[in-house]
Amino acid sequence: MLIHKKYFIYVTISLLVFSCGAQKSKKNHKNAFLESKFKTDFIFIEAEQTLSNLQKWLVVKKDDKNYVNGASGEMYLEFMGNKAITGKPNSPLEYKFTAPKSGNFKLMLMTSKRLEGEKSDWCNDAFIKLSGNFETASKLTTAALKKDIKILQDGNDETAELKWHWASTAEKDRHVYTDFVYQLKKGEKYILTLSGRSMRFSVDYLVLYDSNKFSFNEAKKLFKK
Repeated sequence: MLIHKKYFIYVTISLLVFSCGAQKSKKNHKNAFLESKFKTDFIFIEAEQTLSNLQKWLVVKKDDKNYVNGASGEMYLEFMGNKAITGKPNSPLEYKFTAPKSGNFKLMLMTSKRLEGEKSDWCNDAFIKLSGNFETASKLTTAALKKDIKILQDGNDETAELKWHWASTAEKDRHVYTDFVYQLKKGEKYILTLSGRSMRFSVDYLVLYDSNKFSFNEAKKLFKK
């Protein structure tokens, strides 16, 4: 992958860097180029960095049976609730952060699916909602973005299982696809909530990036480990 985890910078955010049931410190070396050029242009959050009760989310580590190679920090979360095809929002995980600047920030998750013989478009989604002082910067309304909306892997049934893929596609209504883009305000505090939807869906990390600074294709390359 293009950028090793050590090159990610933690933007100055009020994110608590330890998890319930999986406490760990993740110290990163700062890449001088990203630090000087992009330090306010993105927010990077490891999935296990939450104070929430993990409930149906399991911490998967390198030596575990179902570990997917290439995970950031050799650790990620896998959802083991609901069914492989679908389910209601389950086991919400909260991530608190402060906007580093005002602007339109697009959400992407680094994700994987473990099918175990199920259809290729199963085990590939979760729910997302954001709370705080923001406006929509996408086709979704602000009110809609404050409620649980399905987020699924880009490419849907075309993505290979047991590999890492971006998930950024929002599906509020059946087969109507758009993006999660938020107009954030500098200094405002926000809570991003990730909830499980389909079983055996894994999340490695979350990225919010300035969509006016980077194109989608640029961001996918830049923020991939």
